[in-house]
Amino acid sequence: MLKNFIKKLENFQSFTAEEINILESYLTPVRFLNKSEDLIQEADKPYEVNILLEGWATRYKITEAGKFQTLAFLIPGDACDVHITLIERMDHSICAIIPSKFTSIPQHRIEEMYVDHPRLARALFWSMLVDESTLREWILNIAGRQADQRMAHLFCELLIRSRAAGLTSSHGFILPLTQQQVGEAMGITPVHTSRVLTRLRTEGLISWESKFLQIHDWKRVKDFCGFDATYLHLDRAHPSLAQDL
Repeated sequence: MLKNFIKKLENFQSFTAEEINILESYLTPVRFLNKSEDLIQEADKPYEVNILLEGWATRYKITEAGKFQTLAFLIPGDACDVHITLIERMDHSICAIIPSKFTSIPQHRIEEMYVDHPRLARALFWSMLVDESTLREWILNIAGRQADQRMAHLFCELLIRSRAAGLTSSHGFILPLTQQQVGEAMGITPVHTSRVLTRLRTEGLISWESKFLQIHDWKRVKDFCGFDATYLHLDRAHPSLAQDL
């Protein structure tokens, strides 16, 4: 059940069969969320670390004026709320973009992990630090790059994260988002989003059909948007992935 989560964490450290069994023994029953259904809301008390098994989700906030702002996209293998032992209330919400499945590790199990299984706890905190690093890169991307570079950078990130979680082994990946969702996340209007995608397609950099995005010239796209995967901290990535970092 945790194959994508374990695959992702193995980019940081390897695990014994016993450690994987211990981790799986902590899990709660699978929870199913419908499209646009919240997993947890801002100001809620987090009681567990949620792990996305299937589907896609988003971290988001809503402004006082009612504007929805995407803060991150979550893919299978991603963990949410690793900080539950440190905070009293959530400062953002998480919802399913498409029908999704989650499991979780309760707070008391996380505290047990700190004491009895520090290697597992260390891996979870690595995951949290990568999330924070990714948020910093998103800020830089939105503030410091042109719209076409911005979008290409997002596609590069999602590809590498998908490969790190074992969701694909090529330069194509499932992208179950709408153009509007991509544009909103990058701070681009719907009209501008359409123009940017048309340019990326026309120049032969990408194709995006039937919820599948293909990057056709990886090196050219990386150079075009200045993508450097250092912020994803994939220090133990498989050689097949490491060659593209």
